[in-house]
Amino acid sequence: MKIIVAKNAGFCFGVKRAMEIAFENVEKHKGKKIKMLREIIHNPLEVKKLNDSGIKCVDKIDEIRNGEYAIISAHGITLNEERILKNKNVKIIDTTCPYVKKIHNIVKVLNLENCQIVVIGDKEHYEVKGIIGHSGNNTLVISSEKDLENIKLDKKIGIVSQTTQNIETFQNLLSALLKIALNQGVMEIKIFNTICDATQKRQEETKSIAKEADVMIIIGGKNSANTRRLFDICKEILKDVYHIESEKELKKLWFKNKKVVGVSAGASTSEESIKNVINKILSYGEK
Repeated sequence: MKIIVAKNAGFCFGVKRAMEIAFENVEKHKGKKIKMLREIIHNPLEVKKLNDSGIKCVDKIDEIRNGEYAIISAHGITLNEERILKNKNVKIIDTTCPYVKKIHNIVKVLNLENCQIVVIGDKEHYEVKGIIGHSGNNTLVISSEKDLENIKLDKKIGIVSQTTQNIETFQNLLSALLKIALNQGVMEIKIFNTICDATQKRQEETKSIAKEADVMIIIGGKNSANTRRLFDICKEILKDVYHIESEKELKKLWFKNKKVVGVSAGASTSEESIKNVINKILSYGEK
């Protein structure tokens, strides 16, 4: 049984940076109360490591008290959330991905230029919610073609994308959006390709491997948008595709009569998790 592992699988720059900052601050502020506003990354195994080190994960900003330390996730937060934390004199440990910060800066400028902002991405994702929190009230979020129905555009629009958006989905929605913009007489359109370069490479490589494989294993948090997109990409090519968080979910039956196994992983998946999965698959071939 041959195993093909995506070279670009695993921690991206932003995730690696976020985890390093978090653990550095655990050591730096030993004995201090540190809370994490929502999961730093979408990987339960890695979040548990931080919880075990003494960092408490909270979902609501009012659970962070005056003067405490707060870790901001790699997905970023809204301007209003930032103001609330500063008013509480909270010591912010910001792990927001620089690529996400770049989008925040872009939409701030577009807002000043009186552009209607369009975000192509998952409206329920915290990265997108954070972007909206920096772009003002005149913002539209496009997650699917359904969101384009009855859409009303201003004379000036600026378009950005969630960093982990599927490239083909972005292209298709952008094409449909531009047709509507032209029909509605939009005078000025600014488009920014804000899909992370690592995301593009990971998706392209995973797609290529899926074309060779008999079965694909996608590793990453079930709540990870970029991991789910890898799964969806493979599903369009291959019938046998499985999304797992750890080697414990693997089943020997999946590999029966399979000659080529493809393995890829989301941006929040550690090298350790990938190795554990590969070793477990290899063990199925042992007598």
